[in-house]
Amino acid sequence: MRRNPESPNSRDKKSESLKLVLAVLPAFLIGLAFGLGKIVRDCSLTCNVGYELSPLAIIAAGIVALPISAMTVRLAVRLEYPRWQVWNLATIAISFFMFWFASYSFVSRYPSGVETSVSGNSWNLPVRLIYLGFFVWLGGSSVVFAPNIKRTIYKLYNSTERSKALAFSTAAFISGGLAGGFIASFAIPAIMDRLDLRYELARDSLMLGMGIVILFTIPVFIIISWLYPGDFFGPQNVDPTDAQFSIFPSTSRINLGNSIRLIASFSELRRMAGLILMRGMADTVLLYLFYWLVTEQTPSINGRTMFFADFYIVLNASTLLLLVFGTNRIINRSGLILALLILPLSLLLGTSYLIVQSLIVVAYVLRIADSALEQSLYSQSLDRVILQVDESLAPSVRPVFHGLAPRMGKGLGAICVLILTFGIGVTFQQMSVFFLVILVLWTLTVFSLRPHLRSN
Repeated sequence: MRRNPESPNSRDKKSESLKLVLAVLPAFLIGLAFGLGKIVRDCSLTCNVGYELSPLAIIAAGIVALPISAMTVRLAVRLEYPRWQVWNLATIAISFFMFWFASYSFVSRYPSGVETSVSGNSWNLPVRLIYLGFFVWLGGSSVVFAPNIKRTIYKLYNSTERSKALAFSTAAFISGGLAGGFIASFAIPAIMDRLDLRYELARDSLMLGMGIVILFTIPVFIIISWLYPGDFFGPQNVDPTDAQFSIFPSTSRINLGNSIRLIASFSELRRMAGLILMRGMADTVLLYLFYWLVTEQTPSINGRTMFFADFYIVLNASTLLLLVFGTNRIINRSGLILALLILPLSLLLGTSYLIVQSLIVVAYVLRIADSALEQSLYSQSLDRVILQVDESLAPSVRPVFHGLAPRMGKGLGAICVLILTFGIGVTFQQMSVFFLVILVLWTLTVFSLRPHLRSN
């Protein structure tokens, strides 16, 4: 019996489904790797390094992010797709293998009864430096993750389809983080029981898993380049005949310096950059407050690994539910301004209560709400704002908005925390009040975008 040939509509649907899978699969894998990394990062910082050093680590991550971002902007243009993805992801994967090997080499020298926490003896300095370096490198290298994910969307989808594709990509990234939390919660106890390893070695095995997962993303980018050849980055130079782009010579190439000059030359781009910087500052201060309470009110060193694993499971599950059931409705019905205001206003209310009741439960809920609303609603709204950037400017602007600007905001927040903590010696309540001030400024920055968003 002869089979009926496929209809054109059926082939188109299969082609669109395949394109969507290829678009979201890198996001899922990178989300999985980053989910595992955040558990190692947070637990090692509070258990083996000391949360007091987190501002220094965040500043160092911002410093590391600067040359990485500059190199990313240059290589993303000079190297054809997917060579740019293969090169940077392979480098990051190898670096995670090296951190795992370094931690294993030092920690495995000591039996399970020897203390390696912050309260331990001075011999644990190499271990602390390794974990501090991992914190810095994870933060610095993260400027590559978002461009890798989002530039794939820009390659596969046109301007009218990107908003929906970015929403699916965000959901995939969060799902990867959720999977990472489940894997950590089951794998770490199993490794400790079956291999009789101390908890640091079991926890640090997640670094090995991170590198393996990152390597799995490389074939996906290669397949995309085979199936969807063509230009990836769009215009690489602005039009020299256009007066508004006269800050560039006609032969200019995309680089970080020109990108920053371009952002500084347009009021709308400056406001977008300010919005991203304020969000980064708020995120750093809230993270420091969270680490502070976790360290003081969760004394069990071994239990903190599982605490963070469970925390990220709840966080990613909450984020995914919000993203699936509420994000598009809220943005479409309320508009971008209100959607961007929901996060800082929610944090304003929660922080007001945290000042009165400085309990880890309050900080836990506040951190969950912050991250869930940020990934599900705020980042989706911000993506739509960034998508309004003219296509001729996008190759220069988007790498900075997606990579460097958030790290700079975190670095500014860390500098403020350092001054308040080591210079002035503020209490937890006083630091919470400072966080409240940042939230007010963040809210006002959102309002400053109203004229620009209304015109679009």
